Amino acid sequence: MDQRTASTITASLDHWDVGDDQRIDEPRLRAMLRVQNLFRPPVKSDRGVRGVPAFVFPRYLVCPRCDRLASYDRFFFDGRRFRCHNKEGHKNVRVPKAGPVVYPARFVVACPAGHLDDFPWTEYVHRSSAVSCDPLELTFYEGSGSGAVSDLFVRCRACEKFRSMADAFDENAPQVLGPCSGERPWIGTSDAEPECQESVRTVLRGASNLYFSVVQSALSIPEWDDPVHAAISYYDGLETVQTKDELENGMKLLVRLSAFSADKVWEALQARRGVDANPPTQVDLRFEEYKALCAPPDPIAQADRQFQTEHMAVPEVYGALVERLVVVRRLREVRALAGFTRIDSPPDILIEGDEHEQEVTRQALARDDPGWRPAVELLGEGVFFTLNEQEVRRWEHASGVKGRVTEMERAHEEWRRVRELPDAPYPGPRLVLLHSVAHMLINALALDCGYSATAIRERIYSSTLPQAPMAGVLLYTATPDSDGSLGGLADQGETSRFEHILATALRRATYCSSDPLCGHAPPGSMGHLNGAACHACLLVAETSCERSNRYLDRAHVVETVAHLDTEFFR
Repeated sequence: MDQRTASTITASLDHWDVGDDQRIDEPRLRAMLRVQNLFRPPVKSDRGVRGVPAFVFPRYLVCPRCDRLASYDRFFFDGRRFRCHNKEGHKNVRVPKAGPVVYPARFVVACPAGHLDDFPWTEYVHRSSAVSCDPLELTFYEGSGSGAVSDLFVRCRACEKFRSMADAFDENAPQVLGPCSGERPWIGTSDAEPECQESVRTVLRGASNLYFSVVQSALSIPEWDDPVHAAISYYDGLETVQTKDELENGMKLLVRLSAFSADKVWEALQARRGVDANPPTQVDLRFEEYKALCAPPDPIAQADRQFQTEHMAVPEVYGALVERLVVVRRLREVRALAGFTRIDSPPDILIEGDEHEQEVTRQALARDDPGWRPAVELLGEGVFFTLNEQEVRRWEHASGVKGRVTEMERAHEEWRRVRELPDAPYPGPRLVLLHSVAHMLINALALDCGYSATAIRERIYSSTLPQAPMAGVLLYTATPDSDGSLGGLADQGETSRFEHILATALRRATYCSSDPLCGHAPPGSMGHLNGAACHACLLVAETSCERSNRYLDRAHVVETVAHLDTEFFR
């Protein structure tokens, strides 16, 4: 992270200061992650702590005046910035008396196992790990004005050796850079995992592939949005209570539980124990949410809850294809950081329980598992709709759709083969259909609801499992604000407005400004796991999409210029 005064890396959870006032309760998500607690990140107002701690990284800094390249502890820190006091190198240059401000080195090394380290500057320029020269004699400079990596050099003034950075990026780079050190600078100094077998790669300090977060989320649904659960979460000792009588006696001393009856607390406590004993999978979480969104609302029970829905009549023109239309007036989402990866992005949100087939190397958030994860609580609103299950199944078995699926499946397998990823099943046409419709509606809703397209997120409910069939989409916006809603998005779920927005979205998707190239492009032709989809028609911001803009195809939804006979909305 580039700060105003230095480049830093967020410290591991071992260094965080968390307390009960930061606790976030979501039993299902906590049980799925196999942790005891979820805490929001600390801020300055929490008991006087100074927020989330961080370490200086990369540790090597460069002086823009004398080109000196050295560790940050070899420079002077004036309380705000690192400065260079190399007076000899600044002889003929007008500089402030304090010395010029130095900047972080632009290159680091990382490996797919998640390790991260400073670029091995000394070993690199000397072409050997046995070096006797003073590390303070290193310089980093540009050879010409081209800016190409071949014109960037590191030089040792003691022995006059120099080397172009081009060698750190060519095909022999793994041999040049040497084995992975296993370093984990976010945990602390000298914390390395031994015997890492991965090859390191030279990466720009701000490259996007240096960090991919693995985030899991859940919506608070009845029964879990009951305030009694939030009260129970503050008392860890309740886990040892064995009888209702024992609970009733202990409740006299527990202030937060005074507003609830012993029967209600005992019932909630038993439910929490049940979910801890049988942790849900991602499919379980989604299916429970799906059933809650589809269920008829109880206005009285929802009056003081964070989950409020209202069922609307489905527009008559789409009555045969759209089964259900629901306005979500209020919702609460909890997102937790489960880990992170480097170089290779983590698998997308998994729906049908194939996690074991898509595992990538995930790095830990702490040296030893602290039993909790960072999380945020978001409030918002949304629109939910489901497609007719029988119509979806009929469409899935159409001959034209089967042919398109064969092409998409071939692109899926080739994409994973090129990236040396383990085999994983193709998610199927149902997900592509729902995903594509979601993106069409995100772009259409942004023009009417008052939110930008980047603020609207999708939550896809797609499954062909017999025990959990799903074919729905939730489009929602959620923020940490106390209100969390402007009301504009939920209002678009009213029957007449939704009919207009869906019709507009489908009409715009029929033609793309990049047609006929977009419409006729075979799946996977542009290096993506998409069919007829590009930035001009279906792709949205990464913050809105839970599938990284993959598995999209306008031809699954509407008739395109290619006339493939694969559209669901005829």
